[in-house]
Amino acid sequence: MTDLIIRNYEQTQEELLIDYDKHSFFENWQESETWELSLTIRLNERNKVSFDLVAHESSIFYRGQEFIIKQLSDSGEGSSLYKTVVATHVYYSIAEGYQYETVTGRRTMRQLLAHIFAAGNRGFSWDLVDPHNTLGSRDVENFGDDSYLGLINKLLSDFGAVVIPDNRRLTFYPAGSYGQQTEQQIRYKHNTGEVRFDIDTLSLRTQIRGFGGTDDDDREYFAPITYTSPESAKWGIRIQQPVRDERYQVAANMRERLIRELQDQPAITGVVTLKWATEINKGDFVPFIYEPLNVNTYIQVVGYKKYPAIPNKPPEIILSNTKKTMTSILAKLIQRRLI
Repeated sequence: MTDLIIRNYEQTQEELLIDYDKHSFFENWQESETWELSLTIRLNERNKVSFDLVAHESSIFYRGQEFIIKQLSDSGEGSSLYKTVVATHVYYSIAEGYQYETVTGRRTMRQLLAHIFAAGNRGFSWDLVDPHNTLGSRDVENFGDDSYLGLINKLLSDFGAVVIPDNRRLTFYPAGSYGQQTEQQIRYKHNTGEVRFDIDTLSLRTQIRGFGGTDDDDREYFAPITYTSPESAKWGIRIQQPVRDERYQVAANMRERLIRELQDQPAITGVVTLKWATEINKGDFVPFIYEPLNVNTYIQVVGYKKYPAIPNKPPEIILSNTKKTMTSILAKLIQRRLI
């Protein structure tokens, strides 16, 4: 059985959490939305001490990550006593911080993150990984006067970014730019059990143009760059909103960004239960094959529900290849499949 450690809120006592119901234990992660554990434990002679430690605001440690019990239900059946808990990753305690001050004007995401944490880091640290300056800058008005979590969620939405917590260390990325490429092929209705996919071509585009900056004499560093995807041979020329970013001075760098941002595949979002167990990690890119639309592309894992204490039970996974935030669609899919 998977090892879990329980520690009281006062951090004065810590025990191995034993004899919990392995069938009730799951880990649920959704990109920039939630990360939580849930389980049920029954009191017996062996787990009296750890059972007592299962309380609101106690911490559960799982695979080196801290989760804080936020929801707890006590129940009884005959002479048996049970506790069912939902423990949320420590990252979400960042909602307890508040930035009262506001800023207005054009800001980068890094500048706005620095503004959030200027009110105190509350034990958190952060980094922004954006080597190609994909996220750019935005005009903001009265950014602040909200909880840290509320402000971070606004940045994720406005900049098209994601956050990956490692306990209290937060790393921010442009959406779709993190994770490892794997060969764990997913073939629609071939190695999948319960499955639902939303596939559309509404946002499919095959051509995009980029405009860079100008020098002190108002001369362009390079002529506008137009990138046309090889997929245009199949879908024709479909033009995406251009990129205008004055920070770019090198044409090759702009071209790389255009390739990354162009949505030249049908938008695919889905929830899949595989037919056999496989190791799926946050942000993994897996080959996805869908014959009806002749789709054969890599698609990213943006959510999962795992059952770590049940050997060989496959995970439920959420996949998306869109290069924009899919919060509303993911929330709908999660509600239907994962709750």
